[in-house]
Amino acid sequence: MKIGQITFFRVSPRFVVIRAPGQVACSESNCPKSELADSSLFFVQTNPMLPTLLINAGGVSRRMGRPKALLPAPGSGVPLLRHIAARLLPLARELVVIANDPAIPAVIEPLGGSWLADAFPGSGPLGGLATGLAARDGWHICVACDLPFVEPAVFRYLLAQADDDWDAVIPLVEGQAQPLHALYHRRCLSAVENALDMGERRMDSFLAQVRTRFVTEDALRPLDPALHSFFNVNTPEEWAAAEQIAALSQGTSPYRAP
Repeated sequence: MKIGQITFFRVSPRFVVIRAPGQVACSESNCPKSELADSSLFFVQTNPMLPTLLINAGGVSRRMGRPKALLPAPGSGVPLLRHIAARLLPLARELVVIANDPAIPAVIEPLGGSWLADAFPGSGPLGGLATGLAARDGWHICVACDLPFVEPAVFRYLLAQADDDWDAVIPLVEGQAQPLHALYHRRCLSAVENALDMGERRMDSFLAQVRTRFVTEDALRPLDPALHSFFNVNTPEEWAAAEQIAALSQGTSPYRAP
């Protein structure tokens, strides 16, 4: 599968190969020698030390009027969900999408992702987070399905802050937590489930009950000066604004290719 200048294909059940200009291949003993000779390849391995990429796509997109996850991403034209996954998958061991839309599996199949039905329907993204944390161990990159300009460099920085002293790593933008653009360890699961049992739906409702590291925007602006990584689209007007950003950025930004 090709998205922009990046091509994804699975060599074996253990890892995905990503072809991208200027990337250097990582050797792997059971990779075909013809592939290792191509210096434009690098590998996303199913390394248990890497985080799971967890995309929450269980919403009904009422304000948008059509499924946000299936909108054509500005600049690339592929479904927005696949665009987001392709940008962040090089940082992760695997892709897990929480959704109830039967169209989702076909969207993520080229990336080798897994689809899980929301175990807490009607509970918003908090239920999706609980579903994902219950399914996989370790750290999770958790994002919504409506972030067309999500920036891998921002998540590389957040991952550098994640260690055993913390259970969640949450960016702050204009002083507000960004819980759908964050990292969570499975250690958060009991706190998330307790919040759901109490009828909570807010993604930040449990953060006081876990060891949360907040990262200020001052630390992130060198990586994403306009903080477009946090730009989400919930309405047709916001979608039009995203298309304008992509159009103005052509030739000067990475948004056209994940």
